[in-house]
Amino acid sequence: MSGLDEYAKAVRSVQNAKADKKEHPKGWEPGVVLNGGKSYVASGPVKSEKEARKKWDNYIELLGFNADEFEIIEPVHVRTWDMQTPEGVQRMFYYKADVRSKKHLENDFDFDALVKEIKKVKKPNRKLKTKENGSMVVCLSDWQMGKRDGDGTEGIVKRITQMIPDVLDRVKELRKAGNPINKLYVFGLGDLVEGCGDHYAMQNFSVELDQRRQEMVARRLLVKALKEWAPEFDKVVVACVPGNHGENRKNGKAFTNWGDNMDVSIFDHAQEILAENKAFKHVSFVIPDNELYLTLDIDGVILGAAHGHQFRTGGKYSHQKAVAWLSGQAFGKTDAGDVDILLSGHYHHLFVINEGQRTLMQAPSVDGGSEWFESLSGKNSFSGTLTFTVKNEDNKLPWDNMQVL
Repeated sequence: MSGLDEYAKAVRSVQNAKADKKEHPKGWEPGVVLNGGKSYVASGPVKSEKEARKKWDNYIELLGFNADEFEIIEPVHVRTWDMQTPEGVQRMFYYKADVRSKKHLENDFDFDALVKEIKKVKKPNRKLKTKENGSMVVCLSDWQMGKRDGDGTEGIVKRITQMIPDVLDRVKELRKAGNPINKLYVFGLGDLVEGCGDHYAMQNFSVELDQRRQEMVARRLLVKALKEWAPEFDKVVVACVPGNHGENRKNGKAFTNWGDNMDVSIFDHAQEILAENKAFKHVSFVIPDNELYLTLDIDGVILGAAHGHQFRTGGKYSHQKAVAWLSGQAFGKTDAGDVDILLSGHYHHLFVINEGQRTLMQAPSVDGGSEWFESLSGKNSFSGTLTFTVKNEDNKLPWDNMQVL
């Protein structure tokens, strides 16, 4: 019997089971179930595990995937079920197992080559000449490291490695134009990693790196950027907030606290690494313990940062939700309610709007886009890193020189 015949027979069995629920145990109907929370294959009634695994391969391939690119997560579950057959009542075996793509463990590109690519950026040999105060802000948002969509992880890494010297070139350009910049503020706005499950349907099948390597690559890129940038400034402040993709999730929901987050962990590690070298004693970190937002005073301008996944009410569009969230913070007299500039990410596209005396800045992502979102809406957005300067002057906007690198 061909694989197609096998699958058609299994589908008919599932359909018939709706009429006769006793045909298959509930939750053990033959076939493949793919979603972010739980991805598994079930064999239906067979006589051996070997026969079950053969059926599993057929089911996966009939969905358009290569069965060799997937692996069974042990243990394999088995149960018996007495069935009515033409030969009478027989005891059959059902096999069921969680399944995931091997791509979350293997790179589609040489991992050593990736590390070599990160090391290509040369240490800058520039000396700070300005004695005036001026601050540059760089927003690291939604790298989604490990994501397969678009040009995948390799494309994400290339954009970030190119962005690192681009930031230095931008600072040089602004200084040459008469802008005194002696301080750097780096904001991690969340979702530097894609995660491995429970964030969206079929996530297990759409990532290229496992969780450990997602963090590893993001951490190396962050440390590399800070090592290159820090010598150019008298003061460097690195701050971060947790994103939703960094959460530890089960059944689609975070089950630990907000601070237990991969985004936060990446910055924790970067802080420890730079602390080993006295050359970086002018670099400080602001890392939340168990908060979803933070605020910083930059030359008298209050900047707030939040990933944006907590903006849930207020309208259809992201900026409407941000305004509603900010209004609630102001009403509740929290620190976030006093900001002059609110930075966020999450929605993967650039959006800047002034609301009264406040400015909302939504940073773009660095990933290569979302096939799911594009197929759903027909929309996609440009990748990049948001940068701007901050200077406190009366009757003027507290920001200037905005550019996406």
